[in-house]
Amino acid sequence: MYEIVLLENNFILLLYCIHMEGSKLAFRKVISEWLLASVPEAHKRNINVSMDSNKIITIIGPRRSGKTYFLYYLINELLKTEPKNNILYINFEDERLMNVTISDMDNIIPLFIELANPSKDKKIYLFFDEIQNIKFWEKYIRRVYDTSKYKIFISGSSSKLLSREISTSLRGRNIEYTIMPLSFQEYLEFNRMEYSNLAGYTDQRGYILSELNNYFKYGGYPEVALEKNDNNKLMILKSYYNTIFSMDMAEHFNISEVNVLDAFMKYSVSIYSKYFSISKIYNTFKSVGYKISKNKLLEFLYDSREIFFLFSLNIYTRSENKKMSYNKKIYSVDPGIIYALKNEMSITRLMKNIVFLELNHRCIENNLDVSYWKEYGKANGKEVDFVVSDSLKIVELIQVTYASDASEIDKREISALLSAAKYFEAHKLSIITWDFKGVIIENNEKIIFVPLWEWLLNLN
Repeated sequence: MYEIVLLENNFILLLYCIHMEGSKLAFRKVISEWLLASVPEAHKRNINVSMDSNKIITIIGPRRSGKTYFLYYLINELLKTEPKNNILYINFEDERLMNVTISDMDNIIPLFIELANPSKDKKIYLFFDEIQNIKFWEKYIRRVYDTSKYKIFISGSSSKLLSREISTSLRGRNIEYTIMPLSFQEYLEFNRMEYSNLAGYTDQRGYILSELNNYFKYGGYPEVALEKNDNNKLMILKSYYNTIFSMDMAEHFNISEVNVLDAFMKYSVSIYSKYFSISKIYNTFKSVGYKISKNKLLEFLYDSREIFFLFSLNIYTRSENKKMSYNKKIYSVDPGIIYALKNEMSITRLMKNIVFLELNHRCIENNLDVSYWKEYGKANGKEVDFVVSDSLKIVELIQVTYASDASEIDKREISALLSAAKYFEAHKLSIITWDFKGVIIENNEKIIFVPLWEWLLNLN
């Protein structure tokens, strides 16, 4: 009996040694190829990463938003001052690494040092892409980080590595940056279109508005932005939705009610820039025969936000009870997803969706909050689309309306803005239009009208 156990243990040890040698060989090939290859070119994104921070840099965001190429961009920036042999990039979606386990990870740094001979007087930079493919990856990353010898960058797919999961895993050791589909400014830069100093160039402004129409329709996913064929753009966008639905939602959150989930996601996209009511959705679904609880629908909403498919906007109030009792407004991750699923365009609502996405980015960058305002207790009360605030006061009140001329501005937009300004004692008032620019003074308040394209490009 003892001999059989010994043989079995030796056999297990032999298999373990073979596996370890196999993983070392795989890492050796991947690292060697990295050192010999040139780094792909990557466009700059409107995100400023603190390269001097001693924290782990984590890159999160929705599927296909450009996280890998953002890592390439950071590497290219490092190469301006740092030697290539002090930088390691590994993509854990490489099929040669598919059987790697946490115990194999200890091979990475010794093999890199052996093959690259990095400069001892400089920092070693580790870029680990799709790190979530390694089970218990966080234990290895924490251990390497705690040595204080390496600068670590990680990214992961939203289908398997959520923001809250990273925060839990790394426990305060990381700084998180979110990569979204391209903003309109980034979209123009990707397509190499000049947009500075446009005021005196009517023809150039016309091109910008034409590109804005394209952006409204097909959105800002990098692959879509670079694709020239419109039918291909739509096919790509529909494939994104199918993958988001099946992998990021149904598979990741183990959702069995796939038909209801699909209906929920498509319905939510259809009401972009509008109020979101769980009770209304529940009653609508119930009327067509779907059996689902309100709590489950709330879970769908929460999960959709976790993977960056949907965003919700709260009413502006200091009262948490009022905030919970009022409906949220819903926004889509990208206008292209809206068009691919609905195949129609509501310009005003798309303007609001795009303004929200840009505002959300700016507020995160500047540690501000964005919400909406509505007169309390009035079904048809006055509303302001966006309220930008800090912890103490209202910073700006913003309306969004489709208008190319002063005569097209609905008086209710101005009236609501003035009511909110008086209520909050706020004095920075803006109305984002399609292509009208101007200033009016009313009730001793200055209201600035700015074209959407100019506001998106930070030219105002």
